[in-house]
Amino acid sequence: MGPRLRRAAIVATLLAVCAALFVSPATADPRKTDLKQLAGVVQPLVDEAAARGVRVSVGLADLSRPNGRSTILGSTASYNPASVIKLSLLATLMRQVDRGLVSLDAPVTVSPYMVVGGSGTIQDEPMPFDTTVRELARRMVVVSDNTATNVLLYYVGIPTVQALLDDLGLRTMKFNRQMFPGALISAPTNVLDAADTLALLKATYSGRLLSRKSTEQIVDWMRHQEVDTKFGAVLNGRPIAHKTGETGNVTHDVGYFLVPGHETAVVVLTEVTTTSGFDEAQRIGNPIVQNIGLAVYDHLDRLDHPAAAG
Repeated sequence: MGPRLRRAAIVATLLAVCAALFVSPATADPRKTDLKQLAGVVQPLVDEAAARGVRVSVGLADLSRPNGRSTILGSTASYNPASVIKLSLLATLMRQVDRGLVSLDAPVTVSPYMVVGGSGTIQDEPMPFDTTVRELARRMVVVSDNTATNVLLYYVGIPTVQALLDDLGLRTMKFNRQMFPGALISAPTNVLDAADTLALLKATYSGRLLSRKSTEQIVDWMRHQEVDTKFGAVLNGRPIAHKTGETGNVTHDVGYFLVPGHETAVVVLTEVTTTSGFDEAQRIGNPIVQNIGLAVYDHLDRLDHPAAAG
């Protein structure tokens, strides 16, 4: 074979290799998470809610592969975070644990003056209540305990939470004050948006912010979520790990949909603009959060079981 023929053969081989490596969109692996397809499923639900006077933000992030893509649908404005803000305190606490500054087994005594209303079970315990940092953190997640949250906030400190948010480059999310702050607290209200909430979920899950042990502990607590008014109402028993939030005219649910091979961070934030009543807002808003969560999960599940979907 002459030099020209050898060069031609080498070029042909290289072209064949490149063709084998390149996968066009038309032949892309249908089992991979495609956020464009997923957004196409969710966007009509966001639009329908907006037409009914419900402001909705949805954040989606592909966690199934390194540097997976993210997208935000609907409103990009901020929200009253309700109890979703507790995830920033949780991540801060576990970072302090990883740094050896806090022990989950450290004893804590909850005094009667620390007790606040709203969600939780500590308010029903005999006082003073002897417990641990671990149990406070667990109750803060699984039953969204407001008293546990405030005690942990005293324990860790608001500036420490803010330091974590600053380290992550989050500009909107702020944990400014305790739950049920009372009339004497003049600090600004807590706040977040979908983009920062999604970024916090991604950082927590990634293994870059926390140790593997701390990450697994957070996900385990979130998997045992007992508030079932939103994602839990339609995805009970499915592999999800989540944290709800509700107050006034907002109702939210955020977390991880752990469909094997299609792990996805999901944020659904809603504000019902047609009422200021809590009960009415929950009646209107909760089904919207449920429907979006179910649509996302069903799409991911079909990717995991393409034959069944067909």
